[in-house]
Amino acid sequence: MNNFFKFLGGIFAPITTAIDHYGQIKKAEKDRDLAVINNQARLAQSTTDNNHDWEMQSIRDKDKTLRFFSYSMFTAPILITVVSPEQGAAIFQNLENVPPWLVQTWVAINGAVWGIASLKNVVPQFIGQFRRAKNG
Repeated sequence: MNNFFKFLGGIFAPITTAIDHYGQIKKAEKDRDLAVINNQARLAQSTTDNNHDWEMQSIRDKDKTLRFFSYSMFTAPILITVVSPEQGAAIFQNLENVPPWLVQTWVAINGAVWGIASLKNVVPQFIGQFRRAKNG
């Protein structure tokens, strides 16, 4: 009988390990989220830390809705084509009627939303760290 329980323990050991590992990951994610929230509150309330506009905008992520809308515009025709190939083909056929200058402008705007909007948060951080390293 004792061997039977050892056998069952051996079968369920990987499952138990996986469940424990998953629980540790979830706890670490919650701890990280809480630390981010606490740091955001500390920065927002601090009068001594350098709370530049870019830092506070980075915390608020004000461009999230714009990026989601932009991403949706790129993804929607693909999803429609997968679900309804006839309607998808019509969408892509109609896109060929759009003047090239308008397509290029639209691509540039989306590039700005995805590229420059993200860079505005990264570049000041890089410059600040470079200045600290240079002075320190």
